[in-house]
Amino acid sequence: MIPLGAVEFSPGDVALILAVLTLGATALALPATLTFAWVGHLRSTHHRGWAAFGYWLTGTAICLATTALAAGKGLGWWSVPLGWIPTLLLAVVLKPRSDPQAS
Repeated sequence: MIPLGAVEFSPGDVALILAVLTLGATALALPATLTFAWVGHLRSTHHRGWAAFGYWLTGTAICLATTALAAGKGLGWWSVPLGWIPTLLLAVVLKPRSDPQAS
């Protein structure tokens, strides 16, 4: 039988749905966020792991926000690669240049 009324979710159901969506979006953002974390690792002089983790968190926030905005515009699955663009551009801009005179 098909229910004909409005679907109602409990607060626990809503929390579970949001957790699954957030984890899925974070997994889909990994190509861009891991690249940005590597840039943070390269730029750091002390505590490289913590720097990489901070860059990863920042990249994840940027990716998720951009993906959500693109999905809100009705772009469907195209919003996932579009969400990578700002984080990957930041990775290119912030990547440390190798010093040719250091060798």
